[in-house]
Amino acid sequence: MNLPAFQTTRLTQWMVFTILSLGHLHSVAETNSWSFMDAELSGIDYRQRDITPAMACRELLSVTDFDHSVISARLVPATAAAPASCEVTGVIAPEIQYRTNLPTDWNGRLYIHGNGGYGGHSVYGNYGLDDRRRALRNGFATAFSNLGHDKDAEPGGTWAHNAIHKEVDYSFRALHLTTVVSKRLAAMYYGKPASYSYYDGCSTAGGQGIKAALRYPADYDGILVGSPVFDFVRSVLYAWNNQMAQLQGRFDAERIELLGKIIMDRYDELDKVADGVIENPLAIDFDPARDLPLDASGKTGFTATEIEALARIYNGLVVDGIQVAPGIPVGSEPKGRHYKFATFEPVPDRSPWWRRVFPDERGFSEQIAIVDSWLKYLAFEKDDETIDWRELDVKETLPRLEAMSEIMDANSTDFSSFRARGAKLLLYHGWADAGVNPHISVDYYEQVVADMGEDAASFFRLFLVPGGFHCWGGLGADRFDGMTALINWVEGGTAPERIRAIELEDAETVREHPLCPYPEIARYRGRGDTAKMENYTCAAP
Repeated sequence: MNLPAFQTTRLTQWMVFTILSLGHLHSVAETNSWSFMDAELSGIDYRQRDITPAMACRELLSVTDFDHSVISARLVPATAAAPASCEVTGVIAPEIQYRTNLPTDWNGRLYIHGNGGYGGHSVYGNYGLDDRRRALRNGFATAFSNLGHDKDAEPGGTWAHNAIHKEVDYSFRALHLTTVVSKRLAAMYYGKPASYSYYDGCSTAGGQGIKAALRYPADYDGILVGSPVFDFVRSVLYAWNNQMAQLQGRFDAERIELLGKIIMDRYDELDKVADGVIENPLAIDFDPARDLPLDASGKTGFTATEIEALARIYNGLVVDGIQVAPGIPVGSEPKGRHYKFATFEPVPDRSPWWRRVFPDERGFSEQIAIVDSWLKYLAFEKDDETIDWRELDVKETLPRLEAMSEIMDANSTDFSSFRARGAKLLLYHGWADAGVNPHISVDYYEQVVADMGEDAASFFRLFLVPGGFHCWGGLGADRFDGMTALINWVEGGTAPERIRAIELEDAETVREHPLCPYPEIARYRGRGDTAKMENYTCAAP
């Protein structure tokens, strides 16, 4: 059967985005998934649950107005996974679905969980469910939104096709309104408002947290964001540059394994610790043309074509002498821990370049799918499904990206209102994140400090995770509780001077490492076990 050309195009896109959607089930982390794990070590005991409901759960069915309808309000009995709660689901016009759980014993706090990737994860599904259940067990009321669309009905970025209202909902409106509605529901149910509200999100959900602080500074008292996509232009053009280089270099797992070995042999011990982790990639001057062995056979080094392609990946995207997107961080090449989605169940170790820079065993590249979807549906005011990412003229395209960037990106560093409220923002990013470049987070934080002064650290701190992959996993200590650190900062005034990260094997801690507030790095004291946090200090690089 021969399909008409337009049907063939649609079928191809459907296949691509279905694969992308399935791929996200295994590769897009929802948060670091370690929030509240240090509750017993917290100076603020947020587990005290002494507030009880002031009304029956089903009475919340009446909370409906012109733009908002409560669909259900039912008391969910306790299980081994979560305590009893009043579960409310609803719809905010036009298509924002939310789910709010109000525990029968409340600690007076609200926890909002982000919706990563291109959003659209169902409020009835498992996305972020473990994190929200953990919050419930600690007494928090919780909330989650689909951000205004259904990723299964409209996979990838197809939901955004000539739909500016959905783009606005996805970028900032849905999260804000879900927060407003959830606060209202909590205040009614308990007869008093939440004392504190917190947000937790990674990747694009991390970017939503930054935009919330800028647009709606009263929404949250504390915001925890990881590996944030708050600048789609730079983030996606970084991915595009990688894929243009991949077309030239044709890298695979074996070639990147050789690359990682060469880099670790050369740079691992610059931090005085031989642990397979580069502490501070900013201190490394790596030039593929100068530092990689040239070998036409490719057995012990790289071909001239491969070195040229790697130079493009490490140098980033430069247009007319201007750095448009940064290069990939040095130290992100070796294999490290990956986990089954939404769990800490290990899967085979892989390089973070896998499925990002080079394709997986099926030939699927997440970066290609993201770039393709963004260019067709999210980059321009008028969508064009015929765009071929391989033929993109970046210089000509850059001015055309400005209009949608106003919707999709955090184009400001003015956190004055957020700071004036006493709210706090804690950002973490893995130094070996090949998916969302950590240099973008570093550049943004430095610009915030430049624009708001040195006291920016009084409300905004950046913690870089040596060897950390995208949101979770990595080469070293990859599990840490940023949320407990944030709560102690917000409620106790104790700014995080270091955060304890751990590496587990068979449920046993085999390594501890301090995460330091940028620009500080962890320095080994020169004596004692290098796997113990006590033998490091946070100091200037």
